[in-house]
Amino acid sequence: MITINQTQLDSVEYLIQQSAQGNHILFEVDQVRKVFSINPPPMTEEQVREVETHIEKLITIGSFSQQKSYIQSLPEEVLVRVIKTYFNIVENSVFEKSPVRH
Repeated sequence: MITINQTQLDSVEYLIQQSAQGNHILFEVDQVRKVFSINPPPMTEEQVREVETHIEKLITIGSFSQQKSYIQSLPEEVLVRVIKTYFNIVENSVFEKSPVRH
C-alpha cells in the first residue's frame, strides 16, 4: 500500500474522470485498440503484483507527460496488463458513481 498526497489523488481522479468520458490521456488510441483486440490469459499472482507496482509508480509520478513516458517504456506484455487493469479501475469507478443499477 502506498501513501499519496492530495495532489496525486486529484490527478488520479482527473485521469479516471477523463477516461470515463473517452479521453485517455495516458494511452495512445492504437495501444488501447490493440490491447482490447486480444484476450490474454488471466494474470498470475506475480503478474498482479507487478501491475500493482506499475500502477502505484504511475500515481507517484508528477506529470501526465512523465506518466505517459513511463508507460511507453514498459515491455509490451506488461503494458497490456497495465492497460487492462487501468480500464478495469475506470469501469469500476464509473459503476460505483452511477446511481442507476440494472
